[in-house]
Amino acid sequence: MAGVLSGIMHAPLTGMFLIAEVTGGYTLMVPLMLVCSISYLVNRTMLKHSIYTKVLAESGDLISYEDKDRSVLSMMRIKYVLETKFVILRPDETPKSRQHDIIHSKRNIFPIVSHDGKFIGLVNSEYLFSILLGELDGLDTAFEKLAQKPNDIVVIHESMESVMSKMNKEDTWILPVLGPEQKYLGFVSKSSVFNKYRALLIRQGHYLE
Repeated sequence: MAGVLSGIMHAPLTGMFLIAEVTGGYTLMVPLMLVCSISYLVNRTMLKHSIYTKVLAESGDLISYEDKDRSVLSMMRIKYVLETKFVILRPDETPKSRQHDIIHSKRNIFPIVSHDGKFIGLVNSEYLFSILLGELDGLDTAFEKLAQKPNDIVVIHESMESVMSKMNKEDTWILPVLGPEQKYLGFVSKSSVFNKYRALLIRQGHYLE
């Protein structure tokens, strides 16, 4: 009994003392120690997680010392790192009609969103400034025709681990976040993720250690 508990729970001390208490077999403490130790070591070698932590590990919700990065990322949600302060351009507008907003924007990327909230594409400030300065044609061209496809998109309920994988795969610093029916919600950037990651790591530091 002690061997079974020690193996499936990855808790040799619990198995040893619990069974000794239940059966009153304290005279067999030395054999119990040997059985529990062997059972734990054999099971731990074959199975990384116990019967209680296996489900959490498979769902990505287990916080472990061995994988701090993944553990902290699993606690993050996109809605907490979502950035929304961007100048939104409409498909039927032109660089000329939004010249003032483009010039005074502190962002270098502009989402193009339809009047019903659907994400059409995006355009970067470098391209727009080239148009406004006359280096490229398109001053009176609708943004719908100037829209560029992002390297990838993120859905609002996507895991942060998946988001970072997309960013690293495409070597992208920022990605648009969409909700149901392709509705534009904002952007998620590596900067916001790193800031949140740092805050969570500090808050969970004692637990992870």
